[in-house]
Amino acid sequence: MQPDEPSRRGADPWLGHYAQRAAGMVASEVRALFAVASRSEIVSLAGGMPNVSALPMDAVAALMADLVTERGSIALQYGSAQGDPSLRETICTVMAEEGIDAHPDDVVVTIGSQQALDLVARVFLDPGDTVVTEGPTYVTALGTFAAYQARAVHVDMDERGVLPEALAETFARLERAGRPAKLFYTVPTFQNPAGVTLAAERRLRVLEVCRRAGRRARFSHGRTGPGDLFTVGP
Repeated sequence: MQPDEPSRRGADPWLGHYAQRAAGMVASEVRALFAVASRSEIVSLAGGMPNVSALPMDAVAALMADLVTERGSIALQYGSAQGDPSLRETICTVMAEEGIDAHPDDVVVTIGSQQALDLVARVFLDPGDTVVTEGPTYVTALGTFAAYQARAVHVDMDERGVLPEALAETFARLERAGRPAKLFYTVPTFQNPAGVTLAAERRLRVLEVCRRAGRRARFSHGRTGPGDLFTVGP
């Protein structure tokens, strides 16, 4: 495929070939943030950038050397898309101590929250779907939802996290409008960017609000509702 002539199509020779979803794409806020934060004269508290100067580089180098020496044929080869089997088994062992019974096949290890968000959006969101989120929320999550052409609706928070009553009212309002929420995205612990933690007594209330809304959505529209998916961000 050859690009169109710039003189006929404007400054961008590929303008007529982009996917429809590309029309809603905007510059990454995170990329702009890190471009500023990486400047030597800036001390930024806005981005989650590790203080690499505090890392014990000698210890890290020794660990990397041991990894390559002892498991190089595994560490440097393609692996399971779900993550290392032994790591998934260890995760299940740790989670069992929290009362969560899971099988390693139920666990997917991602390279970070962004990959997890992309997978969730890819599997569950159709163009035009509605995602309910806390306001404010993790800015890159909003970018991921927008990339899959979903619409984000925000719910108020206070110093103890998202307001269950406001969440219930938002679900009901969207239901009345004929576009029930597909999922509720929350960062319940050390919320990004507000920094608050959802109070313990609210967590069960939030879950119940989602379950009720999900049951209503399935009954009214025959589709998945927020009670079927409760996602936790970074």
